[in-house]
Amino acid sequence: MVFRPREIYAHFQSENCDQGKMKPKRVLPIILTLTIMTCHIDHGIAPLPGKIAVTIYFRGTPPANTQGIYLIVAPKFPPHAINELYHSPNSLPIDRDTVYTEMELPFGHYDAVSLWWYSTETESNLADVLALPLDPNNSLQPLGFDITDENPVFYIELYANWSRVDRDAAIEGTIYFNGPFPANTHITAIAAYQYPPEQNIHYLLWLKSIDYSIDSNPYHYRLPVRHGNVNYLAVFWLPEHADLTDFRTIGIYQDPNKPGQPGKLSIPGNSTVSGIDIYVDWSLIHP
Repeated sequence: MVFRPREIYAHFQSENCDQGKMKPKRVLPIILTLTIMTCHIDHGIAPLPGKIAVTIYFRGTPPANTQGIYLIVAPKFPPHAINELYHSPNSLPIDRDTVYTEMELPFGHYDAVSLWWYSTETESNLADVLALPLDPNNSLQPLGFDITDENPVFYIELYANWSRVDRDAAIEGTIYFNGPFPANTHITAIAAYQYPPEQNIHYLLWLKSIDYSIDSNPYHYRLPVRHGNVNYLAVFWLPEHADLTDFRTIGIYQDPNKPGQPGKLSIPGNSTVSGIDIYVDWSLIHP
């Protein structure tokens, strides 16, 4: 998911918005750049019948490049498109230890609730989740909830650690492709994980950082990350008109001493680890 916060929320705070639900001009996969958004307004729409009430407890200090944070609710997780999401119309306060907020929602089931962080320097993206509660009784899937006529208000507490989005280090290197980009390429990205993903949902939950702007061969990248361990660094490809589940892994950073195995990196704080090159094989896009 990618937002341009200054552009998008200018629309959300105007009369071009309908109940805070995102309605883009075209349906895009979750990690695609959203550059054009139009909303419509129906002046006859009645207030939504239910709501989510959230108390947020913050730990740490917001990064200096914090633009704002927004409450996001997903009826389906992972969502396939931006228009499936509900969001708070304005940034929540970032100068308090505790924040209470509410959002009106229609009756129904919701798969996930989260806080999304936005930077003043770069486009925000899928890695910028500040809080996403998981369900210990459901294999650590995102915590879902229901809003019904009998229970019209769902209350939850969120715990947000600012260090999650304080990327004080970086990985850089060069990505080499063994041929031209396919004609149906929509997104090519490099992403870092603390743990190697084992299921599709892990590609979202365990994501530390992602750069989806790869568009040349070779491509020199510099990926901001939080200091610590990166045990999986991979290049992904997404075709046009695809859902999130259609991504392909087309290359990984390999252990220099164990070719074919993911390389592991230990990233010191306030530093850049260089020379982390990745070789991509386009034949891997075919199942």
